[in-house]
Amino acid sequence: MKKVIVITGPTAVGKTKVALEVAKRLEIPLINGDAFQIYQGLDILTAKPTKSELAEVKHYLMDELDPMQEFSIYNYQQMVRTIIDTLPLPIIVGGSGLYIDSVLYNYQFDSDVATFDDAPYSNEELYAMLEELDPDNASKMHPNNRKRVVRAIRLAKTQTEVNRNLKDEPYYDSLIICLSLPRDVLYERINERVIEMIDEGLIDEVASTKKIGPQASKAIGFNDTKRYINGEISKEELIEKMQKETRHYAKRQLTWFRGHANTVMVETNLANIESTIEEVLKLIQDFIK
Repeated sequence: MKKVIVITGPTAVGKTKVALEVAKRLEIPLINGDAFQIYQGLDILTAKPTKSELAEVKHYLMDELDPMQEFSIYNYQQMVRTIIDTLPLPIIVGGSGLYIDSVLYNYQFDSDVATFDDAPYSNEELYAMLEELDPDNASKMHPNNRKRVVRAIRLAKTQTEVNRNLKDEPYYDSLIICLSLPRDVLYERINERVIEMIDEGLIDEVASTKKIGPQASKAIGFNDTKRYINGEISKEELIEKMQKETRHYAKRQLTWFRGHANTVMVETNLANIESTIEEVLKLIQDFIK
């Protein structure tokens, strides 16, 4: 069984810096394990590595898709497994637990879900279908925007299919290295990061994003930033909502990976990041042996 390594953890924990150094020293590429960084644009909102960082190490599935493009967990699973087959030591880096698990474990998907045919249905019938599958998403779009409604239905159907077919049977021999920080430190870093994102031009970035699909628009902060741009909330409310949602997401990320038997928790040493990098490298080397 092929060995696969995952470097994960909650947002703002230091995954990017640690993973980049590990990849450079091992002279291997990285596979993106973030559901939103796979889309082009929204670099600030999705906290992508900088252009200089991306130039240092090859990243698979980073800036890969147009934000309007349909993309499901099934698509991610198939693309990543194809990439893994070409690499001597695959390392997935990111925090999208369900996406990563779909690769590591024997998740089964119904191909009919991924290729849902909308031809027999009217706009009204499709919208009613979406309201049943994903009422929150349905409320954000017009019933006559057929293409967008169909994309949302396919995504919702795939999610439902995943939930029905979760299997713990491993597809690879995997090591999950989950970086962590004390909760108060992590939450403070998250709060600071949101403010940095605003200062770096997040609002202008979202304002300039004219076309975006239902999946890409689910990135934390996108819709709330749109609400701020439209004058519906204040900047203070935007920052508070983004900080709160990101903290909740970080908590869910930690809970997800802590539940895996093959997860090794590593606390990020912010005062000496080199020690964390060395610890991760040692875990990888021991795993390979």
